[in-house]
Amino acid sequence: MERRTGSLQQRLLNSQQYVVYAASLTYVLFVLLVTLANPAGPVLQTFLAPRFGLAALLLLTSLLVWAEPQRLRQIYLLTYVGCLLTLVFEIPRVLSADQNLLQLFLWQSVNVPISFLILGSRWGLGANVLTLLTLLGSLTLHGPFSMAQLADWLTVSLTLTITTYVSYLIMTFIEGNLLTHEQDQGRLRAARQDALTMVYGRGAIEEELERAMNHSRQHNTPMSVIVTDIDHFKSVNDLYGHATGDDVLRAVAKRLRRAVGSGGGMVGRWGGEEFIVLLPGLAKPEALVVAERLRREISGQPLADLEITASFGVASYRGANDTADQLFGRADQAMYEAKNLGRNAVR
Repeated sequence: MERRTGSLQQRLLNSQQYVVYAASLTYVLFVLLVTLANPAGPVLQTFLAPRFGLAALLLLTSLLVWAEPQRLRQIYLLTYVGCLLTLVFEIPRVLSADQNLLQLFLWQSVNVPISFLILGSRWGLGANVLTLLTLLGSLTLHGPFSMAQLADWLTVSLTLTITTYVSYLIMTFIEGNLLTHEQDQGRLRAARQDALTMVYGRGAIEEELERAMNHSRQHNTPMSVIVTDIDHFKSVNDLYGHATGDDVLRAVAKRLRRAVGSGGGMVGRWGGEEFIVLLPGLAKPEALVVAERLRREISGQPLADLEITASFGVASYRGANDTADQLFGRADQAMYEAKNLGRNAVR
């Protein structure tokens, strides 16, 4: 269940990485192609231009994000500062040379949705407002300029403003849906998880049992279940109180989950002090070995400062005509045989 809940966040992080790679490497390619097609002056002067510095920064950004994806947001913020400084130096050059604004505007417009995707709606809005203020401040400081330039820069400023606003609305919508999804997942986990022991609840483990049975039926693979019941659990509640009994239940569930989780096993609380362990892919001989290991796990060390034992019953899938109720019934009967033979045993 934990892997499922984390998948959406991982997909979002992957998307953010791909966007950084695509935008950064495309800009580097753009600078190289423009330079080859239209070299501006001496080689040294060309490579000292602000856009070459920005291209180098974006290439470094891609490498850092590849090496440290979990720090993507911090890396992007540093890159954003570099982009802002490049803008400060680039605007006077464009104004003085009376150059076309198309290139500068297009690349800045690409950065608007990227900043929202990586920083979120609040920080993304702040970053883009700062960019617009930098743009307007640079224009004010480096005027006067012609009416044609004024019209172009006014168009750029207004277009970036509406692009920022639309991106903000889209990002708030996405964040709202992510929050709703997260809340729904939380409610789903709560419905499927036993609140006390944090393993599967009765309904959820029944669903998993049916799913495992269907898989074995379709692919003709083995599958086993272990039913276990804590020995003399009523005495624990009577002598030490229900709080201690709850501690014992939590400790047993934790040891069962720890022992089988890495191998694909699933643990559920069937009710009271009874647990069920699903072992997809294991036939009965292997399941008996697992059950014996679980028995030693529980009896080997005190649980909640008490010497606790449990009895185990094992049953395995018998073919296409077998049902989940029959499979559980055989394991439950084997568990009661273990109890009748003295408890702390596997049958």
